[in-house]
Amino acid sequence: MSLPVAAIANELLNALSQHARVILSAPPGAGKSTWLPLFLLQQPAFDGKKILLLEPRRLAAKSIASFMASQLNEPVGQTVGYQVRLEKKASSSTRLLIVTEGLLTRFLQQDPELSSWDLLIFDEFHERSLQADLALALSLEALQLRDDLTLLLMSATLDTGQLAQALDAPVIASEGRSFPVEIRYQTPDRQPLWQQVARCCWQLLQQEDGSVLAFLPGQAEIRQAQQWLLQQPLPDSVQVHPLLGSLSLAQQQAAIAPCAAGQRKVVLATNLAETSLTIDGIRLVVDSGVYRRVRFYPKHGVMKLETVAISKASATQRAGRAGRLSAGLCIRLDSDSQWQRRAEFTPAEMLEAELTGLRLELAAWGAQPNELFWLDPPPEGHLRVAEQLLQQLGALSAELKLTPFGQQMVRLGTEPRLAALLCRAQQWEQAGEAGAIWLAAMLAVVLEQHQDDNALWQQLQRLLQQKNSPPYLQARQWCRQLGGQEGGALCQQLLPRLLCQAYPDRVAVKRGKGYLLANGAGAILPAGHPLSGQSLLLVTHLQLTGQGLLIRQAEPLSDAILSDCFAEALDWQLHTAFDSEQGRFISEQQRRLGACILARKPAASTLSAEQRCQAWLEYIQQRGLSVLPWDVGSQQWLARLRWWQQLEPEQCPGDWREEALLAQLADWLGPWLGECLQLEHIKKLPLLQALQSRLDYSAQQRLAALLPSHWQAPTGSRLAIDYLAAGGPVLAVRMQEVFGQLSTPLLAEGRLPLTLELLSPARRPLQRTADLASFWQNAYKEVRKEMKGRYPKHYWPEDPAQAMPTTKTTKAMRSEQG
Repeated sequence: MSLPVAAIANELLNALSQHARVILSAPPGAGKSTWLPLFLLQQPAFDGKKILLLEPRRLAAKSIASFMASQLNEPVGQTVGYQVRLEKKASSSTRLLIVTEGLLTRFLQQDPELSSWDLLIFDEFHERSLQADLALALSLEALQLRDDLTLLLMSATLDTGQLAQALDAPVIASEGRSFPVEIRYQTPDRQPLWQQVARCCWQLLQQEDGSVLAFLPGQAEIRQAQQWLLQQPLPDSVQVHPLLGSLSLAQQQAAIAPCAAGQRKVVLATNLAETSLTIDGIRLVVDSGVYRRVRFYPKHGVMKLETVAISKASATQRAGRAGRLSAGLCIRLDSDSQWQRRAEFTPAEMLEAELTGLRLELAAWGAQPNELFWLDPPPEGHLRVAEQLLQQLGALSAELKLTPFGQQMVRLGTEPRLAALLCRAQQWEQAGEAGAIWLAAMLAVVLEQHQDDNALWQQLQRLLQQKNSPPYLQARQWCRQLGGQEGGALCQQLLPRLLCQAYPDRVAVKRGKGYLLANGAGAILPAGHPLSGQSLLLVTHLQLTGQGLLIRQAEPLSDAILSDCFAEALDWQLHTAFDSEQGRFISEQQRRLGACILARKPAASTLSAEQRCQAWLEYIQQRGLSVLPWDVGSQQWLARLRWWQQLEPEQCPGDWREEALLAQLADWLGPWLGECLQLEHIKKLPLLQALQSRLDYSAQQRLAALLPSHWQAPTGSRLAIDYLAAGGPVLAVRMQEVFGQLSTPLLAEGRLPLTLELLSPARRPLQRTADLASFWQNAYKEVRKEMKGRYPKHYWPEDPAQAMPTTKTTKAMRSEQG
């Protein structure tokens, strides 16, 4: 009861009894992960009820379960249990089950009401993993089916106000319990990052008491820092432990366990150690200031592992690890000024991740992405790429509905490419292809590891010799799940056929010095690669580098295998294109798979309007919208639509970003293209008229009212508004025409200020302002002095706010008044 979260336990219990959704904000060390779930379980309100606790990482789930079971003097698997991939310790008496986030999705797909559970707790929700956001979206659906299911989101660092508003949930805040942590900044030098961190750890061991926790971006840096430290003259009382998700449970527990009396340790970890895990004895922290994230590039269809700066929230979490037991010290490899420029929070994984798995889960749930609740909606471009791949894998129909084959894939609960491979192997084995399932299970494990070793067959042979390893056990589980026979020789001739089931978009045909992939991306093999002479490849691993896509792993393909695996997609198709170098249309029959052209033969030269239209569409999509005849009118009109889309995304019809306009090119520009016979005709297209055809009359009226093309000056002048100006719309107007104007005009019903570029009588720029009243009171005095000397015949009143607007000289004004 001495833990800080105990002080708000009763308040939280009351909130859970009155609300279906509750948010708990509590810093690390408050006891929210370990003490609070047990407290709830022991309350009368939870008699006979069961709690599902979600942890973002397997190590945290198992460690927390072990700790809580020990608090009850029970083994894991009785009152408190856990379930992670490949491992489960639970029983019929388990009332508190700790699982990773992906497993909750599995539970929900199997039982949408989640009828076995009464309280869902999302721990460390601030990490905003893709699986957590998906699990939350589906859990909120479950809440609509049951009025006795409760959801508790727990976070250490998160914008709880925004979250509370989005979920309509109360926020309960707990104080932390930590000792002061001194922050020191150490400016990075040119040495490798791992070496700077290792050297800093070494210096702290000599200068300070206590154990050290160092944060590094990845496994390679951890291994290098560990090796460097072990080469130093460390005393026998100091041990060096890596902490990685890939280590065995015993190795991980050794890293987080308390030291024996008189012992110290250095723990080298990734951001795995930021939250959830308590590493005993830490008083010193070394923060490299970076972490590794995976970012998806939809244009290439690949993910890239990037090293990026952590957020302020993550840095605060890391430093807090030094103040759990006593006053601590955190060394940041950074400068104070640079740290202040960091982002406040880590971006949600949803915005940068590959979404094929998520899209498959949504199809299995029976919902479209826009029908669910998202704190950050999945990007449309990422979803489109995911849907295309799932259709190629056979999981989604043309109408984006889950197919029977897709249902089989979902039940496996693994990455969609691997699920397609495994399910297809099951079909083949049932049709008499002996050994297909066992080979697919072994192959799926090897592919999941993403090793750069190009020799897949050799990797499979090595795995056969490692029968007690986790990868082999995973292969055995998949094999049994699919009804296959474990063991025996692997059928090598099935290897390329199976790979085609998982990577239909990665068929690659030789093109110049590189390869063109079926998804349209270009890639190259490393210099001197043994596969360089192959005309056809099936690529399983790509790396995005500064020079483009690099093929890290591939298998050669034959025409026979290609024809066998993609028979339905390899029909001859008529292809028409416009050749800008020859200035004419070309037409030919092509045998192609996606973007890969496998064979060509001439076709008739007479083209229909529809064929010309298609050729022009491809020409424009390849080169971008810049090939179209953009004049000032069409550019300004499009800029107004984009401002409308930004201000009122729900009311603005259509998507006006360039990628969306290109994707919908056939709809809005297609009707004008069929009669274009040469490039000169494209340059004369009525582009403004084509764009305006996307809006009905009411939408055009709304645009005119919200964001008018012109502003009517008090003098009667009709002045064009520049919506393309950097920083927002600008109106260029002679200063004398806005005399008497007390405030700056506003657009969009007062939501968008209009910047005024005030001009001289000769229409030369004098001043820009978004606050006309302030300009009249301050800067105008100096401008007036200068203008009276330069334009003495014009009217320059002392109080412009009370003067009459005019376009005339002083003499003309007097004559008019007389």
